[in-house]
Order: sequence, then C-alpha cells, then structure tokens
Amino acid sequence: MNTMNTLETRIDIIPTVFPQYNLKNHLSPDHQTTSLALTRLKHGHLRVMQKLEAIDQMQFLMSQLTGLDQADLDELDMVDSAKITEIIYGYMKRFSQIAKEMERQES
Repeated sequence: MNTMNTLETRIDIIPTVFPQYNLKNHLSPDHQTTSLALTRLKHGHLRVMQKLEAIDQMQFLMSQLTGLDQADLDELDMVDSAKITEIIYGYMKRFSQIAKEMERQES
C-alpha cells in the first residue's frame, strides 16, 4: 500500500474489469484495473452509514472509499475486498478509540 498524500491511499488489486468505472473514466470496456485510489472517509460518511440497514453499511463505506458503484464492487476479488474492509475497520477502530479517550478525559 502506497500513501500518495494525506487524503488518498493506493492499494494494489488483482487485475479486475470494472464495467461502470471503465465507462465513467472513458477506458476500454475490457480495461483491467490493477490498483485503486482510496479516499479517506469523512465523519459525514459514518453518519449516513448509521441510517442504513446493517447489510448495506459496509457496501456504502466501500463505495465512498473507492468511488466504485455497487455493480463494480461486486467484481472485486475477495482478497481485495478484505483489504478494503480492513482499512475501513481501521478507521472505525481509531474513531472509537478517540471517542473513548474523550469520554475518559471528561470523567
């Protein structure tokens, strides 16, 4: 995983055809993407996620993080999906740790 700047991370993935991504980015229909830019999540993403059904929450965050729509997310290899999920859980864990620390300081 390479950090491009403080707001974006790029991860390598198994070569994958993302039909909607290719169309949106004017790439050939059979273009195989080998890395994804992941944008950092914002607090607003978590607020929106909390209003969704549990089954849709991770998909929403993955879409926000990658810019891929539902159809393209379904094309991800399981290993690549796990990489993205791990990053999301890392953000959420850090958020939770900070909230707990703030509660302790208020006590």
